[in-house]
Parts: sequence; C-alpha cells; structure tokens
Amino acid sequence: MMVDRIRPRRLPPRISTPDFWPATFDRFDEILASASHCQVEHIGTSAGGRAIHGVTYRGRSGAPMVGLVGGMHGHEPQGPATCFNVISVLGYGRDLKGTAWPGIVDDLSFAIVPVLNPDARARMPNSFVGLATQDILHYDAGMTHDGRRNDAVDDDVDPSEMMILGGWYNDTGDHVNRETDPDNISAPEVAATMQFMANHRPDVVLELHAHAGAPMLIRPDAGLPEEARKRQEALCDHILAAAAREEIPFRQDVPVSDRLSTCLYHHFADSVPLLYESPQGVLDSEAAWSHEEIIDACMFVVSEVCEFVMAER
Repeated sequence: MMVDRIRPRRLPPRISTPDFWPATFDRFDEILASASHCQVEHIGTSAGGRAIHGVTYRGRSGAPMVGLVGGMHGHEPQGPATCFNVISVLGYGRDLKGTAWPGIVDDLSFAIVPVLNPDARARMPNSFVGLATQDILHYDAGMTHDGRRNDAVDDDVDPSEMMILGGWYNDTGDHVNRETDPDNISAPEVAATMQFMANHRPDVVLELHAHAGAPMLIRPDAGLPEEARKRQEALCDHILAAAAREEIPFRQDVPVSDRLSTCLYHHFADSVPLLYESPQGVLDSEAAWSHEEIIDACMFVVSEVCEFVMAER
C-alpha cells in the first residue's frame, strides 16, 4: 500500500544583506528597541500570530504627518528596510549607512508600519539583488506542490496546496493587497494598519513595494474623490520632476489601479494614498541596482513626499 508523503514547505534561501538593509525579525526588534525617539506600539496580530507594530514620531506642534507602510508583500524586503532607515534619520539625522537626508525633516510627524505582513516576510528571502526575475516569480504568487507557479494571482489561496506560500499572502492565504472594500476587510493585518492610520490621520500614506522593473509610482483609485485624485497627481508630478533633476530613471507613466488595498488609507484616514514600486535589483532588469542604490531611491521618494507635504501646509 502506498502512503501519501506530506510535502514540506520550501524554506527561503539564506541571502546575506548589508547592515543598512534590515530584513530579519531580530534586526527589526533591535532597531525598535533602541528607537527611544519614537513611540512603538503593538497594533495587531497577523493571521499567523506575529506581532504587527506601529511607530509614531512627533514633530513640532501642529506639524503635518507622513504615513509610511512597508512589508505588504513579504518578497519586497526593501519596504521594511526603508522604514527602519527613516526611523534612524528621525533619531540620529542619518540613515543606517550614515547618509543624511535633509528632506526627511524632524519637524514633521510620522506614522509608520514597517512590516504590515510579517507572516510573508518570515517566509521570504532577504533580497533578490543579483538574482533573476524568474526567482521572484517563485516567491510572489507562490508555487504549488507540483512545481507550478500559482495561477490564482488575484484570489486568496489554500496554504495546504502550496510548496511556497507566496509573499502576497498571510499565513492563512489571504491576498492582503486585494482588500478594497472598507466595510468588508478579512485580513487582520490590513484591518490593524487601517485602524492605526485612522487614529493618526496622516496627510499622505506612501506604501513601499518592489518589482523587477524601473522605479515606478502607482495611483490607487478605488473610491477616491476628485480632490484626492488631484492631490495624488500633484504629488506624482512633484516626485517625477525631482527624479528627473536627480537623473533617477523613473518610469514616466503613472498607472492607476482600483484593485489595491492602498486606496483604503483615504477611506479610513482621509489620507492621499500612493504606492511606490522599487527596483528589486535583479540581473535581467533594465539596469543593475545595488542594495545601496535601491535604499537611496526609496529614501529619495520618502524625502520628496515630505517636501510635498511641507509645501502643502
């Protein structure tokens, strides 16, 4: 009689990253424990039982607030890394590699969720720099037990059917970036983050993602009123103009999407939502991107968001 074998879930490869690219939970905890200039709170628990943290920094009285969210997708580790570099700038004037970012001003207030989806971060490699786009495709949507890439890319999945449970999902298979109905949120990670932002009501929320291409902005648009769309467009124009001056090769088109939970920041906190897609640094992309260049581009976008928010006030 043949006995079905229980197939183990594949573990991520060990990939070393620089100190300025924090990607593991012990490093996250170390930075949060030393962030005495911020208030760190437990804002929720993931589907897999992991803590979700919210970080607030208070600038001058009445200062506008910037929201930052990283780690919506576990296979996009530069989002959490950027959030922790911003926390370093706010406390010490420099990021984790010693670079000053004058545009990230401590006059402003900040509401930061460094790792929205800790379940997925725990399953994923720490970096894709120097690998290939094909390597990412094994980890974003995930891989079934028969070795095929998951083809239900817009749906929730059954984790028991996956050899690699992709970075888009929490531990129960919820596709956390497809929650667009503010009255019907199923993923606890999204619910906790939206409540945190609702409590602080930042002027803009920048959500940090990554892909295999050039730096790109995306405008989430599900249910946004015209005034919010106009502010979104003005913010994108501001960032793209600054990128052109700095000769950072951004994509000039700005796609609009009504399928992203990023839009919920407006519904819950009246914030202008914006999504930034960072390069992953893969070898077969349009240009090679190092860890340092990726973090610098992310920090540049945060800096320009800060400048825009300050100018609005």
